[in-house]
Amino acid sequence: MIDFTKPEVTEAIGKLSFLWSEMELKVVADRITDAGTAELWFYHQNDTGDSLLHTTKANLLSTSTMGQISKRMAQHSEDIPWPQVLTYISAHTMELQRRGEPSAIIEPDIQNIKHPGYFIEPIILKGAPSVIYGDKGVNKTTTALACLGIVAIGDTDNPTELSASTQTKVGMLDWESNQQLTEYTLGRLIKGQTIKPFKLPYLRCRMPLADDIEHIANFIDVHKIKLALLDSLGKAAGSDKFDPAGKVAALKFFECLDKLNITPLIIGQNAKGEGETKKTIYGSGFYTYYARNIFELKGKDDEIDSNRTHLAMFHQEANYSKKYPPMGFCVDYSDTTISISREAVSVSQFLEKASQIKSLLEFLKGGAKPITSIATELGMSDSRVRTLLKQAARKKQVTDLTSGMWGLAGVDPRYV
Repeated sequence: MIDFTKPEVTEAIGKLSFLWSEMELKVVADRITDAGTAELWFYHQNDTGDSLLHTTKANLLSTSTMGQISKRMAQHSEDIPWPQVLTYISAHTMELQRRGEPSAIIEPDIQNIKHPGYFIEPIILKGAPSVIYGDKGVNKTTTALACLGIVAIGDTDNPTELSASTQTKVGMLDWESNQQLTEYTLGRLIKGQTIKPFKLPYLRCRMPLADDIEHIANFIDVHKIKLALLDSLGKAAGSDKFDPAGKVAALKFFECLDKLNITPLIIGQNAKGEGETKKTIYGSGFYTYYARNIFELKGKDDEIDSNRTHLAMFHQEANYSKKYPPMGFCVDYSDTTISISREAVSVSQFLEKASQIKSLLEFLKGGAKPITSIATELGMSDSRVRTLLKQAARKKQVTDLTSGMWGLAGVDPRYV
């Protein structure tokens, strides 16, 4: 009988590997739960590689179960002290599973206060979840893929005018699309000279993050990923509902993100807010609460060129910075290219109809104005202003004065 010695232990998310070199034995405890269950994979290890001996799902806290496994493994080798091996695996596995995070003493150095920093300022905050959300078809994923390309090569000179602070390993976790379509989008971005060529580690995900955490963690570990794009939030969390089950899914999602120890860039959908209600991330309010840097992406088709779209990115929530001003982009498409370039943004063209009317009424508080003056001030076309004025007039909010002047309803034109 070989004397028992402590093994070399390697830890990963939801997984522990125990290696006894002198016994040529490796045991992997996988899919570990707080309840004490785990999958045990037994390997004979030598210079030629690992040879699987046995695998089983076991209750590590059950004496009878571990005794049965010991008898089963003795059939492979009577020289290995199986009771001691399995006792060590059970005790060490449960100790590590339940240990929690170590405590610390925080003593800030107020003379050297340093912001955590960005991968791309202000869109991707290092070490915290950042979310880009918006309506369907506004190029959320395309914009995020461009950001990955910029960070992957540490690019500081590109037509988007987005700049990477450092070159970083990136990857993509995809619940929405597939490898072929992602390659197509990336290829068009590269050929359109939006980004330079780079290799993107990619994983097609079919289960929610919480249900596939070990597989995803292994992908991240193998490729040494520090920044990962998650597309998209509802499927990644396993629910986009507002009910109690949706809240549980949201909390579990962020719990798993913490375990991955990456910077996540997350694609979300728009809540269907109406009127003057600000649109938010669709689903549980916890998606907004636990995200630390949130941008809403809005799009408008070009009025002349059907192959061109204008985008505006609005900084809606920020925990560790000021709210940055809107960023504007112009996107030109062809079957083989996507070109994204920075452009000045006219905020008014991206306002919702109710917000546009609100801006119109605010402007008219300063006195009656002609249509051309209103259009210039709000950055709209004359025809758009006429439409808004008619809508406001039907609600008796504005009135048509003489000589093409418009003012607030109920205001005596002699005093405006």
